[in-house]
Order: sequence, then structure tokens, then C-alpha cells
Amino acid sequence: MAGSHRARRSSKVPRWAIVAAVVLAVVPATGITAKQVFDGSSSPPSGTSTDLPIPPVSPSASETGPGKPTGQPSATPSKKATAKLPRVAPDAPRRLVSGDLIDTGFDEAVAEIDASSTSEVARWESRGSPGSPGTDTVYVFGRVFADGDSAFADLPRLQRGAKVSIRTDSGTMTYTVGASTLRAEAGLADAPLFTTRKAGRLVLVGIRYDESGDRLDQVLVVTAQLSGAERS
Repeated sequence: MAGSHRARRSSKVPRWAIVAAVVLAVVPATGITAKQVFDGSSSPPSGTSTDLPIPPVSPSASETGPGKPTGQPSATPSKKATAKLPRVAPDAPRRLVSGDLIDTGFDEAVAEIDASSTSEVARWESRGSPGSPGTDTVYVFGRVFADGDSAFADLPRLQRGAKVSIRTDSGTMTYTVGASTLRAEAGLADAPLFTTRKAGRLVLVGIRYDESGDRLDQVLVVTAQLSGAERS
């Protein structure tokens, strides 16, 4: 009886052997070796692929920062690119064009954020004149009417990367749009965007009106950077 009892015990397959057999049957599908299963190193070897889904990697907030686009090339020309542009002496602007959206002349220069003409735009007299590389930011003001009958009516349609050209008697300067945003008009002239002098920058300000013809509290601000220049 004792011998028969020992025979039955020896015929049993150890549990660890069953587990190992199941694991080894699955291992080839994932590319993990038997050694990695038993020593705890379950990561697939370098250069091998798996059938497991790979989660997307998103940049952290500290890398992108608030308001910074991710996965998109910058629309602002580099300093190295603008340094190669031909020099054009700063001069009074004559005409402003952006594709089929804007094509307007300039009214008399102004001393504040305002535009007296509906069909033309105005530049800020005490600040920069268009030139390459320029000496200061060029500020241009125009009206944006709800019914579309104004020089800057299509300013809201300017997209990041759009080209805006200003012609002067000395040449033509081309700028690339980098951003477009609504900002409160109150205190805007004292904001860093207006107090900081930056050569080669263009700021278009759309003074907005509602359907009743009343001036709105927020203006549309489009910023662009010099990206091309051609002497006359």
C-alpha cells in the first residue's frame, strides 16, 4: 500500500510546471524570453516590437506653457532669417495688403488708438515706420464694422502664418502673422505690447463696432514679424 501511495504522488505534475508551461506558450507572442519571465525583467528587448498598444505621449504643461501651441512649427521668422533680408530705409507707409482680405491705403497718422477713416487705416505717428530691419514696432489702426463695410473688415480672417505687406516709397516689407487675439482697449496703450520697442514687428489693431455702430470695449490685435523685404 505504501508503494502504491508513493506512485500516485509521483504521477502528479507540480503546479509551478503548469504555470511555466502556460507562460512559455504566451511568451513568443510578446517577444519576452523565458529568462526575463523568471528573473522579473519583463520588458521586451531593445529593437523588438510587441502587439501591445503604445499610449500617446503628451508634453507636460511645464514644457509647453500656457497658450503655447503643441506640435506646430513656429510662424515667427528667426533672427538669422531676417538678418539676410535687404536693408530698406524706414519710410511712411503707403499701402497695406494681405491676399484678397486687405487692400487699403493710409489716412493721416494718429496719436492714439483710433482711426478716423472707414475706408483707410492709420498708423501711430510717434512709433516706428516700416523698414528693414526697422527701428521699432509699426502700429496700424483700422475699423472693423459688423456689416463688413470697413478697411479692416476681414482682419478677423487673418490666420497664423498669413502674409501682410506694407509698401512705402523706399520698398515693400512683408510680415508673417504670429498671433491674433481680442484684448480690452482700456489700458492697452500702457501694456508691454505697446510700450516695448521691437524692431521688425507689426501690430494691426482692429477697432470693433457692433451692428448699431457702437464702439466695442475689445479690439482685435494681430501681431506679425518681418519676414521679407524688397527695395524699390
